[in-house]
Amino acid sequence: MATVVFPSLARAYTVPASHHRYTYIFSRPSTSTSTTSTILFLHGFPSSSFDWRHQITFFITNDYGVLAPDLLGYGQNTPASGADANGPAQPTELSDYKAKTMSADIIALLDHENISGPVHAVGHDTGCYLLSRLGNYYPTRLASLSFLEVPYQKPGEGFHLDAINEMVKQVLGFERFGYLKFFVSEGAAGLIEEHVDSFFTLFYPAEADLWIEHLGPTGALETWLRNDRKAPLAPYITEEEKATHFKIMRGHYKSALMWYRALVGNINVDDEIQAQLDSKLYQPVLMLASQPSRLNIPGAAAGMMRQFAQNLTVREVDAKGHWIQLEARDEIGEAVASKLPADAELTRPKQVRYRNLKSLRQRRGGVSHIEETWEG
Repeated sequence: MATVVFPSLARAYTVPASHHRYTYIFSRPSTSTSTTSTILFLHGFPSSSFDWRHQITFFITNDYGVLAPDLLGYGQNTPASGADANGPAQPTELSDYKAKTMSADIIALLDHENISGPVHAVGHDTGCYLLSRLGNYYPTRLASLSFLEVPYQKPGEGFHLDAINEMVKQVLGFERFGYLKFFVSEGAAGLIEEHVDSFFTLFYPAEADLWIEHLGPTGALETWLRNDRKAPLAPYITEEEKATHFKIMRGHYKSALMWYRALVGNINVDDEIQAQLDSKLYQPVLMLASQPSRLNIPGAAAGMMRQFAQNLTVREVDAKGHWIQLEARDEIGEAVASKLPADAELTRPKQVRYRNLKSLRQRRGGVSHIEETWEG
């Protein structure tokens, strides 16, 4: 969470309308001449603002503003029903996890920090779902949208897990999202907590194809955990970072999994239909994906997004797995920055520990060049 990762930049705020308390990382841009120079980061599961550590360092180094919240169910967020506002309690009611409410919460954070102009929003994994809804509910508050690994999702459509697994199986030859059935089961959080090291090594594996047999098929993840299996860890994760992740997530899996219960339970469909949301995205949109693999349907992400995004760039980065912001850390920062106003040269922070930001603003360097292919 923010208080663990960047304590000097950590803040907390309770949204008056929802009573949801958020911890977040916040740094203002080094210049006040631009109203679109703040980057909003939306993490996925099982993550927190910690998973954006490399990009946060990159953008602060290059004088952009950053706001990276620990999303609802993560960090030290309190439920709408009350509890100690300074305590670690998490929202436990499914209704707290409505996308309409969480989108309003993010806007409230921006307002609280006096960010009135549109921001450049970046999402990964389940954060891409929230990014999609921010683009629908509050289009004027976003200057651009960058989706990592998971494409934009149209509002007002139900999520039918069995049908999706069957469709993917026909194309890929195996189920891709069978683990979601485990995630929405009553005992999921407890089993993960009991075998947290086993869970972590499967979600951040050295070999991405491990997911084909041990994550995608229905029942495979539960079997992996009950057998307390472990796999070699991805080389882009250090033991220190693993320990930090455990410190952040320990005791929070139940609330974090509420996002999946909301998804599979289709609790947002009625809100989105009633709001008559425009499904089109009119801002510049960037889709960043890992290299082609057995886990991906070729061209699916681009095909899903091209019909909704009028100004779309699709790019594959030099990463083999799902966690591209960790595996291709420099490339992600530069790719997102390439879509922003070209008002500064970009420099990569070298050997900067994520807890030490004191000298970031003094680091300036050479120009980085990004080659883009526009799809629409």
